[in-house]
Amino acid sequence: MRARRVAAVTTAAVSVLLAGAGLAGFIADLSAVAPEALDVPDKSTSVASMVIGLAGLTISIAALLRIRERGLKAEPPDTLLAQAELAFQTGEAGDATGARDQFATLLPALERVLGAEHPHTLAVRGYLAHWTREAGDAAGARDQFATLLPILERVLGAEHPHTLAFRDSFARITGQTGDAAGARDQYVALLPALDRIAGAEHPDTLAVRGYLAHWTREAGDAAAAHDQFATLLPIRERVLGAEHPDTLTTRAELADSTGEAGDAAAARDQFATLLPIRERVLGAEHPYVLAARHNLAHWTGEAGDAAAARDQFAALLQVHERALGAEHPDTLFTRHNLAYRAGEAGDAAAARDQLAALLPVHEQVLGEEHPHTLALCESLTRMTGKAGDAAGARDPLAALLPRFERMLGAEHPETLAARHYLAYWTGEAGDAAGARDQFAALLPTRERVLGEEHPHTLDTRRQLARWAEAAGQGSESEDGG
Repeated sequence: MRARRVAAVTTAAVSVLLAGAGLAGFIADLSAVAPEALDVPDKSTSVASMVIGLAGLTISIAALLRIRERGLKAEPPDTLLAQAELAFQTGEAGDATGARDQFATLLPALERVLGAEHPHTLAVRGYLAHWTREAGDAAGARDQFATLLPILERVLGAEHPHTLAFRDSFARITGQTGDAAGARDQYVALLPALDRIAGAEHPDTLAVRGYLAHWTREAGDAAAAHDQFATLLPIRERVLGAEHPDTLTTRAELADSTGEAGDAAAARDQFATLLPIRERVLGAEHPYVLAARHNLAHWTGEAGDAAAARDQFAALLQVHERALGAEHPDTLFTRHNLAYRAGEAGDAAAARDQLAALLPVHEQVLGEEHPHTLALCESLTRMTGKAGDAAGARDPLAALLPRFERMLGAEHPETLAARHYLAYWTGEAGDAAGARDQFAALLPTRERVLGEEHPHTLDTRRQLARWAEAAGQGSESEDGG
């Protein structure tokens, strides 16, 4: 190919010289200048030279264009696929950003050589979205998934295995970017296809059932998630084995949903049983083991033993700081919970000060809109109130509530908890009637979302009765005055 390119270039150069000489002679004749004076051909020779030169130039340019076109198409598909494999291995070796950049560079060449909708090109687009997510750009990956999915459905079919796998990934990234309800709905739509195509007990189908239960829980429906996990667990135990990592994950999620559905003591006991199994299977400092220790401490506190929870978080914090670093998100979350449980155990003022010092670190490391930052702000208002400053708890919580509603949704359990405490601190700050009205507005929502017998619903009902009585007494006192 290189020799043909050189020959074409040489032909073009000679043709330009011939055409140029002919043009000069022709102009000289028209200008009544003797050709000999300019050392150019006479008129007849000039015309012939121009015709030959221009024809040669046209032929040589066409040859160069054909050579260039063949050169563009000469990138062997096998070479491009080898580059794709190299990019994938780059990501698997831990360099997600490098993998993303390599796939981004490779994609235009595949589109040019194979076509924009060739299966290999679509696969590379999928890998680009995957490594974009792994590199930390979840929103960018979500947009890439959203663009690619309808193409896959049209080219491969809605129930092709690759399309189904891609729908699974798209649903997960939807949840990871903050839309838990959207992820749940996508899994609801995906599950029947996998049931029909792969079978109800295929590992992929079971994985999707697990994700459906997970995002149902994240969307705020702990009772439904509990039932889904409870149904899934015995199937995973039979199909995968009692100590398979996916089975243990299902047990952990079942325990969490048990607590969130209202039975904190049962959640605590389930994690106490699960923890030694995870330690034996995975090792004492595996992230899943540390997560189980964190959840055991959390549900111990929720079941009413704040001092034991405090001590468990204190022991866990040392491991997190050593294994993960002082500003790792899991370490920061443990510090938050340690301070909060210390406050619940009796030292609210110290807890308030620790949470206030931790807040700017959360905002710097995680961002102001991160769920953990939001939770820390809410914990800070509680400890401020418990330390004796009810108005100082009420006012920041009133400002915080719209962020809960925007980020989690108006009826998410954590949003409802924020509304409960806002009503509580309103009453403690001296406005019994305002507290009564807020609890009255909150109660039917908690009854519908959590159930009439959920502990949080019962607490809201008790607080409503308390502040209704207090407001009535205040009104009677005013009337009597």
